[in-house]
Amino acid sequence: MHPAWAAVGEAAGEVPAKRAVSDAATADVVALLAEDSELSDSARAAVSNLLRRHRLLEGELARQRTLLQEWILSQLTYKTLYYQYSGQSPQAPRVELMREKEAVRRRIREQLQPGADYLAAPDESTRSLSSS
Repeated sequence: MHPAWAAVGEAAGEVPAKRAVSDAATADVVALLAEDSELSDSARAAVSNLLRRHRLLEGELARQRTLLQEWILSQLTYKTLYYQYSGQSPQAPRVELMREKEAVRRRIREQLQPGADYLAAPDESTRSLSSS
């Protein structure tokens, strides 16, 4: 497993071990609701609402994991292409390209700050060291 996937575990497509336990517990609660006639309607509604919210949160968590997985894949893709086309390796980066990379990162970070014009295109008037 790639170290990036290990950091997020389930985002790599692993089925969470706790999921089976959670599903069993949810099934137990649903069965209890169906069997327990002494439970008031308001308590039954509250538990049903909690179960519904739990399912919605599980769905949102699955969506977030998928987004994270796609983001990691995108980052690794661009990193690989960067090293391939810049002619450097992660073990021995060229100093001038690393400076250029950091300058671009700072410029993009500033554009992402609140109040910045996030639609503005990065300044392309400077000549890239990687294209020389």
